[in-house]
Amino acid sequence: MLIPFPARRVRRFAERLLSLSASPDQLRKPQLWIDRPVPPEPLGSMLQRLALHRPGLVLLFENVVADMLEELDRQGD
Repeated sequence: MLIPFPARRVRRFAERLLSLSASPDQLRKPQLWIDRPVPPEPLGSMLQRLALHRPGLVLLFENVVADMLEELDRQGD
């Protein structure tokens, strides 16, 4: 089953997020992860690392996944 991808909306959103993502906070040294699981969970670790350097991208991914899940829910009804 194919899920329609909102490419135009995602592209506009990504452009806005990326333009805002170069904040002074990102230029600072990243904080240590206090609650990092042992052994590290691969996807979660990658997202945490990305959140430290590009928090806007993580927000973009969250929105894309939420949109896709919403579409799946609509198709399931």
